[in-house]
Amino acid sequence: MINLLVILFTLFGIKSILLSKNGIDNSIQWIIIAFILGYRTFEPVAGLKIHPIEIFIYLSIFRILLFKPKKYSAIPKTIIILGFIFLFTYFIDVFTRNSPRVLFEFKNALLIYMIFYMTQFIQINESLFIRYMKTYLFSATFISFLGVLEYLFPSFIASIFGFDHIYNFNLESIFFSRLAFLFWGSHLAANLIAPVFPIMILLKYVKDPILKNNFILIGLILLNLFAIYLSGNRISWLILTFMLILTLIQFRKSLIPSLKPFMLIISIGFIAYVYSQPVEGRYISTFKALSGQIDIKYDSSGGARMARAQKAMSSILNKPMGTGWGSQVWVHSDVLQIGASLGIISGLIFFFSPIVLFIQIFRHYKDAPPDLSILYFCQCNLLVFVIISLLLNGNILLVQSGVPLMVLWALVEGFRQYYKDRYRLVSYG
Repeated sequence: MINLLVILFTLFGIKSILLSKNGIDNSIQWIIIAFILGYRTFEPVAGLKIHPIEIFIYLSIFRILLFKPKKYSAIPKTIIILGFIFLFTYFIDVFTRNSPRVLFEFKNALLIYMIFYMTQFIQINESLFIRYMKTYLFSATFISFLGVLEYLFPSFIASIFGFDHIYNFNLESIFFSRLAFLFWGSHLAANLIAPVFPIMILLKYVKDPILKNNFILIGLILLNLFAIYLSGNRISWLILTFMLILTLIQFRKSLIPSLKPFMLIISIGFIAYVYSQPVEGRYISTFKALSGQIDIKYDSSGGARMARAQKAMSSILNKPMGTGWGSQVWVHSDVLQIGASLGIISGLIFFFSPIVLFIQIFRHYKDAPPDLSILYFCQCNLLVFVIISLLLNGNILLVQSGVPLMVLWALVEGFRQYYKDRYRLVSYG
């Protein structure tokens, strides 16, 4: 039944992208909704799995090439350089050390160029950006809802999705049993949830009909907070911490006067709950791991991650031109993965591109009028999510984890380019 729904969803998306008047605009909408599908893929050829997200991207590019619509922005030079390196390295690897892993990693990474290519032809103005953010809020909240439902009714959810794993939260243990997110296929689903919090700030400011009701707003905040908490995903906890600090320190009170006290009340209440549970050590271990201090009492995977990171950094130093696609293990850092596979130059470009964009967007937030200021502040938080995820998570190897980062990155860049001439904003690229 679930597979039939995925097929129908994909067919409706294909029809909308290829046949509707605003097919390119709609393509982003369908891609964001497809984040809900998680691990579900099609396998047209044995061993080659294609996610519905990829189908939507390929067909969007096909429509662009067929109809040649008007451009509203340009692909940043850094992305063009990365795309060229990706393609050049792939052809070398095909003729020297071709393997299924080479194709798998290359096709997933090249999606970043394809998404930036698509967004050139989308007029990413204020209303469209907000529409995409509402869609993202829906998709991530749906994932959270199914996750919390799994926590409340584990046997029921396991029986629906055909898995044997049942969530078991042991209050007597210092260890944290992660929520499985059975519908999505992995606890990595929590990686997609953090952006909903700056998105809700944005939608609250623009008086979105749903978030005008404070009870609904609080319900959405708590639902998504608990989903991230139950996932045990410490990188998501870290991202939320940075978002909270950025909001409490930098957010203009004039935009939403009561926001900071409201956030403090929600945050303090949630932190108090977390510290009443046997998981505060796991949260603190996140910051210890960043300084190289692995607390094995709470951090069973930190040592393995650190070893992989060190191996990748050694590979970069020993072979600065890279070892080729599919030659590295899952490093749990896209920056190190790209740097070790394709060379130090590619890694540095990949790392600094979103950071430069963050600096520019933050400057725009400081200088722009209120209606744009709130959008830029939301985008600052989205880029915090992107940068930390690329640095500390392995996303590109999974379409369902990597594309959300790429889409948010490309949408922010497209929005910046659309408004740069109007407000004489600094150019990026």
